[in-house]
Amino acid sequence: MSDRMALKIAVDLLHVPSQVRLVRSEPLPDGVLTLLRIAAADEEAAQTAAALMDRSPELMGKAAMFFIEQILFAPAADSYRVLGTGPQATSSELRRNVALLLRWLHPDLDRRGERSVFIGRVTTAWNNVKTPERRAAYDEQLARHVQTAHKSNGKSKKSRRRRPDAGKLAGNGGTPRNRPSGRRVGGGTAKTGFLRRALAALFVRPSR
Repeated sequence: MSDRMALKIAVDLLHVPSQVRLVRSEPLPDGVLTLLRIAAADEEAAQTAAALMDRSPELMGKAAMFFIEQILFAPAADSYRVLGTGPQATSSELRRNVALLLRWLHPDLDRRGERSVFIGRVTTAWNNVKTPERRAAYDEQLARHVQTAHKSNGKSKKSRRRRPDAGKLAGNGGTPRNRPSGRRVGGGTAKTGFLRRALAALFVRPSR
């Protein structure tokens, strides 16, 4: 079942919230729609997910809500991600998802009003993509943002490559520090690989 990945990640994040930052950097998994339905009090979706994951419907509800709050509503999330999808989504899919999110945020389900802080995120995201004209303008804005981010990353990498020569300006005899320049990059790669392997292991480890 394609929904299993999103359900598994949601349950694991509920138990190990320290992995939130790593999951925020990854594409959304298949099955986010099921999490939205569970959060919106779809009892059939909750019961099906509970049976699939061998968890209680109550726990699946908490996991779905935690995923939405921490992953979809992450500070850097774009409007598509806030709505639980990506730029490839159809207009009907976007409309369906915003309806589920607004039901989850409605006072009928949120009697204490604790989730009202998220209403602005959802309505702003929807306003950005609710018509073809607005969506086209937002897509253009998003593309410019990505381009700017890539340029900034490129400048940052060039700056890091020039650092070994900085010793010449600091007056250390014109000799760069005797340190392999690839060690930092290799360490970062190893650390990233370790985190990914750790997360993969987390998701296959049973956690009740």
